[in-house]
Amino acid sequence: MERPASSGRTVYGGIMLVFALLLGGYFFYRITGVVLAFLLTILLSIILSAPVNYLHRRGLPRAWGMLAVIATLAGAVWLFGLAVVPVVEEQSRELAEDFPVLLEETLALFNRVQGFFGLGARISLDGGSLPEIGRQALTGSAVSTAAGVGLTVATAVSLGLVVLIATVYLVIRPEPWVSGFVSLFPAGWRQRTREILHELYHTVQRWFIGQLAAMSFIAVFWAVSLWIIDVPFALLLGIFSGLVSFVPYVGATISVVLPLLLALVSGDPFDAVYVILAFIIIQQIEGNILQPILMSRAVDLHPALVVFAILTMGTLFGIVGVFLAVPLVAVVQVLVRELWVSRMDGMGTDPNPPAHVPKSRKLPDFVGKALRHLR
Repeated sequence: MERPASSGRTVYGGIMLVFALLLGGYFFYRITGVVLAFLLTILLSIILSAPVNYLHRRGLPRAWGMLAVIATLAGAVWLFGLAVVPVVEEQSRELAEDFPVLLEETLALFNRVQGFFGLGARISLDGGSLPEIGRQALTGSAVSTAAGVGLTVATAVSLGLVVLIATVYLVIRPEPWVSGFVSLFPAGWRQRTREILHELYHTVQRWFIGQLAAMSFIAVFWAVSLWIIDVPFALLLGIFSGLVSFVPYVGATISVVLPLLLALVSGDPFDAVYVILAFIIIQQIEGNILQPILMSRAVDLHPALVVFAILTMGTLFGIVGVFLAVPLVAVVQVLVRELWVSRMDGMGTDPNPPAHVPKSRKLPDFVGKALRHLR
């Protein structure tokens, strides 16, 4: 006699769960900006906490430590601007002036390749099309679009200020946030919760150090390689390659396209071969030496997982979400490993384990010591 009542409760519980998920999804959709600001605040807080913690252990109050870190970052950006920005600005101006000619030469090259393989009709660029694009930029629709972009920029600036202020307060006083979050769990689980938070904290730090080193390496070696090959705008392209390499796999593909086109249309066609060789060498060094040294198993992500994470975060949050995709997936991977996989491993023995399980990559001693000093 109790079975129908139990079945009815199960049905009602399922219906309520579906409604709760729908309501939660709608609420998440309506506050995506707030969620994005929160994720950015957490990420920046973890990154900036390392040097602030180091200064705090040396006796400097956290507020003064945060001020010192911000001043150091501002000084580094200022020095970088003095050294690099004039050259980049000059090369950017030259690239903008030469862009119509480069575009015509690229289309001519494309038509030659098309004709060689018999792939169809040629593509032509009307001589008046580029001036027409300039005139369209002054039309009412373009002005309207610019106004929309202005509103977007204003929103981005306000979001950045909120993230900056929240990050400063969170780095100066992290204890209330951490203790409050841990107190949400039963008393017997709190020590395990602190251990997982500690692992997440150092996972993001390892990811950031590895990513910063990889971006710097790619920017410098791309610029030097392109300068040796005599590809135009070497410094500009090197910095661009370093920046887009923040997005794994996708950024590397984007970074080689423009240097390859410039090598094909601006000089000896063999320069394109040298560009490809330089790209392969840089990617091999970055992927097989830098990342294994500076990153650990916690941020050793499968390429397909990274690509889908980039697509998902880009769809939800735009370009900023693309930059958040990798650290977020690394955090989720740690949570799955610590909360689920470790528990499943303790439930018996696998009679047919995988033939090959890759060993976790450990940090070298000197890198580990440097990271421990920052903690």
